[in-house]
Amino acid sequence: MMVVMIGECTGKPARRAQRLGWGRMWIARGRNIYTYPGEPWGLDNGAFRDWADGIPFDGDQFQTVLDKAVKVGVPYLAVLPDIPGGGEASLELSMNWLERVPREYPWYLAVQDGMDPADIDPDGLAGIFLGGTNAYKARATEWRRWAHSRNLKFHYGRCGTVRKLAHAIDARADSLDSAFPMWTMARWEIFKEAVTRGPPQVDMFYQGLSQHGIDPTLDRA
Repeated sequence: MMVVMIGECTGKPARRAQRLGWGRMWIARGRNIYTYPGEPWGLDNGAFRDWADGIPFDGDQFQTVLDKAVKVGVPYLAVLPDIPGGGEASLELSMNWLERVPREYPWYLAVQDGMDPADIDPDGLAGIFLGGTNAYKARATEWRRWAHSRNLKFHYGRCGTVRKLAHAIDARADSLDSAFPMWTMARWEIFKEAVTRGPPQVDMFYQGLSQHGIDPTLDRA
């Protein structure tokens, strides 16, 4: 069964996620990490948010969050620091951090534009986190097959559009994260049904979007 993580939240969305067995992806800057028993939660590094805000990645801040996270427990996955769109430089940064982070954590390497499977040494990794542009995410099945051939898990990162969600399901990712269901209850229900139905029902997923007044060609969550 695919592991599903929604965005960082508490309250009603968190309780709904708990009932479904979903987890949350935490960046946890300026807030504590709250998990329910057995939650498959994730620890993101915050690099994408920094990149989107036009600021450099703050390694000291990530270390502070990491120190906080280890007191909570071991997550389902944790994402090594990366450089969005950074290619070889991102890979070098990630592998340097792998030498510094807690060994008991399941560390995932964020792969993105400019990176190929042949570039990756899987030693010390627990999984692959698919990042990158839409064009790069088209390689999801390739990366999933490569990860599984090395006994690694495959995570489809930031399924923020309906197309990416359907693609992650079709590529048979082991896990995914998405903020898509957090906007409205209509989106929540469509997202839940799509995850439950699985890859053979992708067409029905798109039909359901239209029935709920959601444009299936949306490019943004």
